[in-house]
Amino acid sequence: MKALLYKDLCVLWKQMKFVIFMVAIFCLMPDTGFSLNTFFVAYAGLIIPVTLFAYDERAKWDSLAAMMPYSTRDLVLSRYLFGWLSTVFAVLCYLVGQLLFSSGHKPAGESALILTVTLAITLVVQAVYFPILFRLGAEKGRLVMLVVIVGIMVVVGVAADLLRDTPLAAPGFLAPPVLLVAALLCLASVKVAEKQYAQRVW
Repeated sequence: MKALLYKDLCVLWKQMKFVIFMVAIFCLMPDTGFSLNTFFVAYAGLIIPVTLFAYDERAKWDSLAAMMPYSTRDLVLSRYLFGWLSTVFAVLCYLVGQLLFSSGHKPAGESALILTVTLAITLVVQAVYFPILFRLGAEKGRLVMLVVIVGIMVVVGVAADLLRDTPLAAPGFLAPPVLLVAALLCLASVKVAEKQYAQRVW
């Protein structure tokens, strides 16, 4: 598992240094109303793993991995772990940015709520999209990604509109349970991704 993570880290550092610095810089920036810092938290958790999928596909990594002593679970879980670690890296940069530049911008409670919702959405997209990537590959899966993201955003928008006037269902009250459910859903999707990878058609 450590070797697989190290392989992904080497690919990331060699091919995507600019992306790493861009995520760090934008997550560290104060929120001036455009929520670029929270956007790049989701960007790190989704685009970085998807780009690694694309590099692996181009290099025929799945064929090479089949000749190595790695189980399907190792190959799948390592990519999930890298996605989670990328998200954690962006969150840490975000929190440092909030500590350095929080004065004069959004209140801490509002920033925490936005970050929690962003993390929940990122985990849900990972849970839905990663199994599709393991089955179809990055090239065929890109269109599916757009559909998944649009679908999730529509659901989030409709839910927010329905709950807006419900006092007991205030966003601050619901955010932690929603994040927990999203995390459990992402963990559960690992098994689904294993089955999809075993039946891959790419």
